[in-house]
Amino acid sequence: MIVGYMRNLKKPDSLARTTSLIAKSYGIELLYMNPADVDIKKKKVYGRLLVNNKWVNKETDIPPFIDVVPYCFKKETKEVMDFLKETTLLSEDRQNVITKEYLQEVLSKDEVFSHLMIPTHPMETVEDLHHYLNQYQKVVLKPESGLRGKNIYFIEKVEANIFQIGFNTEKWKIPLNELKSFFDTTLKGKNYFLQKYVVSRTLQGDPFDCRVHVEKNGRGRWAIAKIYVRIGIGQSVISNVNQGGGVSDTREFLKANYGDKWQEIYLYLKKLGKIIPEKMEELRGKDIMTLGLDVGIDQSGEHFYLFEVNDSPSSKALKSDVAYFRSNYYVYVLSEKLNIQVKDAKEEVESLSDRIAQMQKEIREKDEALTGMEKQMVQKEKELTSKEKRLNNMLNSTSWKMTGILRKTKKIFVKK
Repeated sequence: MIVGYMRNLKKPDSLARTTSLIAKSYGIELLYMNPADVDIKKKKVYGRLLVNNKWVNKETDIPPFIDVVPYCFKKETKEVMDFLKETTLLSEDRQNVITKEYLQEVLSKDEVFSHLMIPTHPMETVEDLHHYLNQYQKVVLKPESGLRGKNIYFIEKVEANIFQIGFNTEKWKIPLNELKSFFDTTLKGKNYFLQKYVVSRTLQGDPFDCRVHVEKNGRGRWAIAKIYVRIGIGQSVISNVNQGGGVSDTREFLKANYGDKWQEIYLYLKKLGKIIPEKMEELRGKDIMTLGLDVGIDQSGEHFYLFEVNDSPSSKALKSDVAYFRSNYYVYVLSEKLNIQVKDAKEEVESLSDRIAQMQKEIREKDEALTGMEKQMVQKEKELTSKEKRLNNMLNSTSWKMTGILRKTKKIFVKK
């Protein structure tokens, strides 16, 4: 059984390789493909399969299920993607996409999530920007269509007519009369929105957030693949790993920055990893395969902020975990949604476990046999050592030395 794996990269990356290797244990072959590999007229795909650890070209029918990322949905690929929407099941079809502004609006009215929301506003004119800088003093500007923390700006009103702008690791100040020029050249017409700046920083003053990466499991349910902390070392805006930040273990980070509160905070992050994805599916009215939740925490550890819900989270920090979840989810989709029989990997695992148990038994038996032989050898060695010791004692004794002449005389008489 073939499952499609569509990305824009020409060559399969390490995540594709790992996912393919794991999927093979379930009887699933992963077909690596680009949008350009799809032949609409022939209804064929010219992709690549991993054979003997090498990617080889393969022509095949359109796979019944394709794992696809949002980046594949572009203006130039629209015809292909529309064809695939009608022909097969896609993990993502870009239908009912929730904009960041709409998500903030909806969740702000929901009592379960309202405490996580950061004041967010659309920005169309420089007057909008100026108005909210007067209201909040510090704002973060994000592009509506931005992915993975790119093109984000921080602006702070430091004096009556002086503003400080931050971008990645850079900071610079401009007067009020230059703010409009900055807006016109950098932000205008690019669908930016602004958020009130909230403090989520380490004890050393670096911005951070907690990435809660969730995936669908083999039962079609949400599961936490990993929770890790992203620290924007030396950055002025956000904790963007893609722009040179760092990654930290969540438990150790929380212990170092929040002391005795760390466990309570960690459990709450796990809770968010369950309820937010369920809400996202409810809002979109469709199944989603993967999400990345970016959560900030204030210095007291009492307030949490939902910075963003990313529908194409980076997997660099957890490739093996993602590959495992994806492979299991493929089985679920094929068997439960498409009624396609898939190899039962459980039998293979049980068979492998039996073989391992038998090998362990044989090893134990050999060890026991070797142990018995070792005991015998040790005993014999002790006996030989004891005899050698007695012989040496006798040879070194005074009586043995005194009777030496008699033994020599006896030898002479025997020869004669």
